[in-house]
Amino acid sequence: MDSGQWTVDSGQWMHGKLFHNLLAVHCPLDPKDMPHFQTTRRVEFCETDLAGIVHFANYYRYMEQAEHEFFRSLGLKIHGRFPDGSTYGWPRVAASASFSAPAYYDDEIDVRLTILKRTHRSLTISYEFWRGVVRLATGEMKTAFCHVVSPGKLTSVDMPHEITSVLDAAMARP
Repeated sequence: MDSGQWTVDSGQWMHGKLFHNLLAVHCPLDPKDMPHFQTTRRVEFCETDLAGIVHFANYYRYMEQAEHEFFRSLGLKIHGRFPDGSTYGWPRVAASASFSAPAYYDDEIDVRLTILKRTHRSLTISYEFWRGVVRLATGEMKTAFCHVVSPGKLTSVDMPHEITSVLDAAMARP
């Protein structure tokens, strides 16, 4: 079937570029699978190629932006100072993404963030990107909590209780 033909998917008529929805993963949110945070963003023209499709590298930016919004919503910072005035941060130690369907210029995308694992020194977060009921992509990022010892030198350290207690409370929410 070419993209110029009509088709039906989940009782809705679709045409053209929406044909890819047939191949995308459709699944409503079950309350037990609710993300710890969700944000919405609109695809900007500068994030697309000439076909108006989001360039894959932007999903890594979207993950980081959602992470920052999540931290702000909890009253936390991605880059801050310890009580002694020294600096801490969360450098990325691993990142991955898989793509199911393209996103296009001017699409509104929901980014769903779920904390998968928190250790004393790291945080692993999964991301899902949705346009309506169509899952566009998934991603995962692992960050390490680090003390900035000197410019350009980081040391992984245990997260202080003020951070772990807030993250644990967020993870406990239904």
